Amino acid sequence: MSVNELSFMVGGPAGVGIKTAGLVFARLCSRAGLHAFGNVEYPSIIRGDHNSFQVMISERPVRSHTRRLDLLLALDELTVQLHKDELRTGGAIIYDNENKKVHIEGLAGKGLRLVGLPFMTLAREAGGDARMINTIGVGAAMGVLRFDFEHIASALQMAYGKHGDKIVEINRVCARKAYEAARAAVGDFDIHLEKRDAPRRMLLTGAEAFCMGAIRAGLRFYSGYPMTPSSSILTYLAAHERDCGLVVKHTEDEIAGANMALGAAFAGVRAATGTAGGGFCLMTEALGLSAMTETPLVFVEAQRPGPATGLPTRTEQGDLRFVLHASQDEFARVVVAPGDPEEAFYLGFEAFNHADRIQGPVIFLMDKHVCECHRTQEPFDVHGLTIDRGPWARPEDLRADQRFRRFALTESGVSPRAIPGTPGGVHTATSDEHDEYGRISEEEDDRKAMVEKRLRKLEQVDVSQTGWKLHGPKKADVTLVGWGSTKGVILDVMDDLARDGASVNFLQLVYLSPFPAAPVKKILKGAKKRILIENNATGQLGGLIREHTGVEITERILKYTGRMFLRDELEARLRATIGALHAAGPKTRASKHATEE
Repeated sequence: MSVNELSFMVGGPAGVGIKTAGLVFARLCSRAGLHAFGNVEYPSIIRGDHNSFQVMISERPVRSHTRRLDLLLALDELTVQLHKDELRTGGAIIYDNENKKVHIEGLAGKGLRLVGLPFMTLAREAGGDARMINTIGVGAAMGVLRFDFEHIASALQMAYGKHGDKIVEINRVCARKAYEAARAAVGDFDIHLEKRDAPRRMLLTGAEAFCMGAIRAGLRFYSGYPMTPSSSILTYLAAHERDCGLVVKHTEDEIAGANMALGAAFAGVRAATGTAGGGFCLMTEALGLSAMTETPLVFVEAQRPGPATGLPTRTEQGDLRFVLHASQDEFARVVVAPGDPEEAFYLGFEAFNHADRIQGPVIFLMDKHVCECHRTQEPFDVHGLTIDRGPWARPEDLRADQRFRRFALTESGVSPRAIPGTPGGVHTATSDEHDEYGRISEEEDDRKAMVEKRLRKLEQVDVSQTGWKLHGPKKADVTLVGWGSTKGVILDVMDDLARDGASVNFLQLVYLSPFPAAPVKKILKGAKKRILIENNATGQLGGLIREHTGVEITERILKYTGRMFLRDELEARLRATIGALHAAGPKTRASKHATEE
């Protein structure tokens, strides 16, 4: 009998509430003191095809999902066919035995528990209809797992409360009927869920956490055009616009979104814009304008597979090199990549400070996995979070008898700033090259001075301590290297390997520009064996590390299928790679292409 260790999936066509069902399941487990991790997969269509929401439950923090399933809630035939082979021996399928299109013949012989329930009959008995099918499924899953039904009520209230008490009550009765029917049908399943006493935790995504950090940092204006997976930022901020004193604009395209936010920042408020890789292509001119006019702005780039439209609803880490070099010529930019919701909050807060410190662009680089995966999270500690708006013009800089040097040549490269309407702060701001006063200039001396000024700004961002993290022991037989969304699955696999006695640590790169070259070089030079793990085809971080440190990581585990690494998948590939390295000995390297997918 296993308690509180579960891999659960709900699957079905788009439009029937798959995500809602998964969230209700994850939320009720979280509120019962358990850790939850939820991964949603969906195609780029409104209705039909196949959606799934996988929830991992544990008493320990869980940061990734597996291929193996314990319990499958199948709301259609396609879900059964796609995922039946992922169920372990002894696992269970909950299905609608009134749906004649669902075929489960032969599955009992594979050692699976088949839990067939009359979904529509149960829904009608509760006063509901086909819209409650997902709630029927969640109630049935809780019955199979023998989880206390009372935990479901609060999760249903949160999911359906906006529709009124009547809808909440109908869903509660639907869940209760399915719960009792499933308990009677399945007997004793070999996994139970039980409540644990634990501090209350949040269940949130990286996108939601970034929004919280941005609001805490004083965000006042956000504009953008919906583009998966960044759309969740726009919808979250719009939902909290009035409560948090925000102005949120759904613009006609990404060009307008970036330039409108840039205008708000020029006027003096903290502003941001967001998009996916394709939309960021359209924003690169505004990125350069932010640098040239020395206007602070946070750009959220939520990666998805490309090029062009690519896979709009899937995940990948293919835009690192793009954002590092987007827009023409050379100028200072900060690029930071969170690996989970906690980092999205704190790094999101700090992104606005960095934008003001360098008076230029900060690129907040996420992907679909970080943006949309749900995870239990302790409440954020906001003590010590300080807003830094950078240098502002002093009274002596704003005298009426002299012109304001908005682009004054300073040692740091950052000039005192005055917003429109400030007495004595009148100046020219243009996309052309200029002198200290903002006047257009093509003089060689002005050009050289301004290029160097803009580049010096990056020295104001010290990443020697914050630009990287070393997880695990300081010294290990194998050092894993990664960034962004691979963090969670790497840490989970590290825990599995450590329990088997393996000596492994993980170097996570957090800031990609400026790059923490000295500490990274020191760690990698001292590493016995190094393995790069990235969700792209060319190992972009590996190339960046070699560029800045001279260290080449030849062993690489890469994935570029539009999906994140699965925990059991990465563990198998790591064990194979580590085994090959040990077998080869210290002088021989494994083929760098041997573990790519």
